[in-house]
Amino acid sequence: MRVAVLLSIALAACTPDVASETYYCGPNAACPEGQLCNGPDYTCVLPSAATAFACDPKIPTEPDDTAAQAHALPTLVCEQVPVVDENCMLEGDAEDWVKFQSPSGCAGGTQLEATVYFPVAFARIGIELWNLDSMTKLAEDAACSQTPEAGEDNRCLTTALTPGTNYGIKVRPSGEGDCDGGCRYNFYRLTVGLSAP
Repeated sequence: MRVAVLLSIALAACTPDVASETYYCGPNAACPEGQLCNGPDYTCVLPSAATAFACDPKIPTEPDDTAAQAHALPTLVCEQVPVVDENCMLEGDAEDWVKFQSPSGCAGGTQLEATVYFPVAFARIGIELWNLDSMTKLAEDAACSQTPEAGEDNRCLTTALTPGTNYGIKVRPSGEGDCDGGCRYNFYRLTVGLSAP
């Protein structure tokens, strides 16, 4: 009996005490027992502090759900430092679009380097490159070589571009990590740059 009591005390002493707001949520909004995933900053908090996911109301790109509604990125040049497009995939949003035209006259050609970053907590995000002149899909994302920031994941797309062509990047949920439909939304940061092949 004494052994059982001592074991019980030892087990209780080993239970971690995870303070609220010290951890990012894991996949499918996972948090330590007794905490919930906070929507606005995807950190694990006490249930009394948890609030719902909300998109920054200053983001003016909606509607951007079709190639025809794509919002234009700034004009890109031959070797372009990445431009950053911050947005969010709203609940039930099937896709978001941005568009750009590849520059002409780049010595040796040019290639696209696009990366999408997103919290691992909610629905996973992917990207596709489309030729808007012919409405054909050209490429889709793959694993990135660079490590994302804490609490985030990323997907990358690198491919050669044809000069003077109109391109679109479709941002879409991958269908994974959406809490069985309970967190079909996410924030994302899309970076789009050009480099020599």
